[in-house]
Amino acid sequence: MRYPSIKALLFTVLSLGFSLTGLADNPYWADFGDKPVYVEQSNGRATNKLKLIDFKDNMLVTEMTLDGNLAEMSLPANESLFKTLQFNLPEMQKANNLIRNDNYAGVVKLLRPVVYPLVKFSQVPELFTQLHSPLRTLIDSLISSGQLSEADDLLSRIPLDKVDIKYSQLAIKLMGSYFAENDYSAAARIARNLPKSGDYTANITQVVNAADELRGAGQYDAVIPLYREIEKSVPDAMRKNMRMWLAYSLVLANRVDEASPIIDDMQEPESKDQLFSLYKLLQGSREHRNGRYDDALDVLTRGFVRAQTSYVWVPEMLYLIGDCYEQAEDTIAAKNVWSEITVLYPNSPWATRAAESLSQLPTSNPLPVAN
Repeated sequence: MRYPSIKALLFTVLSLGFSLTGLADNPYWADFGDKPVYVEQSNGRATNKLKLIDFKDNMLVTEMTLDGNLAEMSLPANESLFKTLQFNLPEMQKANNLIRNDNYAGVVKLLRPVVYPLVKFSQVPELFTQLHSPLRTLIDSLISSGQLSEADDLLSRIPLDKVDIKYSQLAIKLMGSYFAENDYSAAARIARNLPKSGDYTANITQVVNAADELRGAGQYDAVIPLYREIEKSVPDAMRKNMRMWLAYSLVLANRVDEASPIIDDMQEPESKDQLFSLYKLLQGSREHRNGRYDDALDVLTRGFVRAQTSYVWVPEMLYLIGDCYEQAEDTIAAKNVWSEITVLYPNSPWATRAAESLSQLPTSNPLPVAN
């Protein structure tokens, strides 16, 4: 048996955009990834069996048998072609039954050997739903069954900016699972890799939400490059907002020297502008980071009175106000502010931080009772 050379293997890996690390981390790819994919093509009364070889330049490269001889053909990947193709996986019916019973691990075990070969053809147009549906079902089942690293590996082999946004939605689901496990570096990586322009602008909201969660969890080194990436993709109306969050994260990461030119280059919004309170949060956080707690409290308070409770930055603004009070040894005021966060914003990561800070406040001693 002849084996391909190391050079040939390396070329294949690089040309397909796969990482050597990903290949090593997923043993199933070596077992199933290179299995052949067969489809049937009906032309009138005749039906031919095609072996899919490659997809490039919007052409589906196939191998078929004609009169007992192998022939290679390049077929234009258009609606007319896909009307003639039939790709059936008998396993899908059983997989759907397993999904109805929430047996996602069973779906993975069933589909893994027959669906892995489809990954190589993920860029085939979405018109060929018979191919994409099993592939997305496998990835979704991997995520639902907690097999995140394998799902991550498969998604890393699919160019998200060249396939249907439904694959991005799977990546977003995987990102959410990583957040649930507090794996912030993996979540941030997925957020950075999500396409954000053209047909994928719907991803921007999810990326912004991910940045908010990373910032709330104190993952400033992860969120700073993410904000820089978002800033390139968001509409002009949102760009100033993203620059504010970038500067704010730099401040919280003790990178005030990097943040200051961004802050100083900004023009203060009018007091009736929604971004006014965010701007005051930015200024106040810099004062807070520099240890000027009285100045920080003044700036933050002026921003807070102009804010609405629905603004996403209000919980962290309140948190810093509470910390300014705590630094001034006004524990009653600090307790009141932090308690308000836990009541009004219980699902905010800042509520968790406020609860932790409350637990560290000194317990006041009761007054002695007169006899």
